Amino acid sequence: MLLKSTRILEEMVPVLSNPSLGAGFDLKSPVYWVFSGVSKQWENMTLISPGDYNGEFPKTFGHYHSCTTTERYKLLSGKGILLMQKRQFVDDDWQSDRIEKIYFVEFLPGDELDITSEWGHSWSNIGNEPLITLDNWRDGHTPEDYEPIEEMGGMGYFMVKKDGGAEFIPNTKYKDLPKPEWITAKEFNRINSL
Repeated sequence: MLLKSTRILEEMVPVLSNPSLGAGFDLKSPVYWVFSGVSKQWENMTLISPGDYNGEFPKTFGHYHSCTTTERYKLLSGKGILLMQKRQFVDDDWQSDRIEKIYFVEFLPGDELDITSEWGHSWSNIGNEPLITLDNWRDGHTPEDYEPIEEMGGMGYFMVKKDGGAEFIPNTKYKDLPKPEWITAKEFNRINSL
């Protein structure tokens, strides 16, 4: 297993709910690490730090897939939410600013989920320990996978701390943003297979 990449706080600023971090934040501190060559079944392991940035939970940058390969995720440990958003397809083109459906997918350790290419996704660590996930993505990512999320200043909603729990706040850069639905990984797999 090898360290594939490290995403530091400075690189996450474009997709934070409040990019003005102010004093007290080390912009060079890692938010998450990706390790590759984990096993025959799992290519990558991602470790997301606990904590918060102005109340927002640590998260992965978020991306879509530019190819049609299905990606499989598994939660190893920690407490995480996978934000899944499906872009609208209009006039033979994906619309980055228009979202058809949004799910907050709750995982328990051991849960697995399949993601097809129309779903953008980002993990948020809402627990007090590192969030560790596995995935089977061997195709690599292109800058085009991340650009729609960066252009919109993040995913459709931001996960923030509130009263010892988590709540979502909308990203106002999106048009006609649907209200997210909370579901389990098993429910998403069933819905996505229909």
